[in-house]
Amino acid sequence: MQVVLSERVKFRLDTIGADDRKRITAWFDYLQNWEEDPFAKSRSVLLDIPGKSVYMFRTTTDLRIFYTVDLPNKTITVIDFATMDTIALFRDAS
Repeated sequence: MQVVLSERVKFRLDTIGADDRKRITAWFDYLQNWEEDPFAKSRSVLLDIPGKSVYMFRTTTDLRIFYTVDLPNKTITVIDFATMDTIALFRDAS
């Protein structure tokens, strides 16, 4: 499957260090093989977002990657990524 990065993801990748960028983009390779890779599917959960099918890929690190799947076009669009610390900050704020 083709992995497409949202403008937000592209911008964020441009603002982080090379090591972090390499670490994050390595996880995108798992998504590229989403159809055949049981690891990527088993570590992904469909989020409860009305009107949208958004998945969260729970990597084996503290990183979470949010994406959509377009099976007819064989495309995965990465819409955002965050660490568990960042997610916890927002969860605590609500």
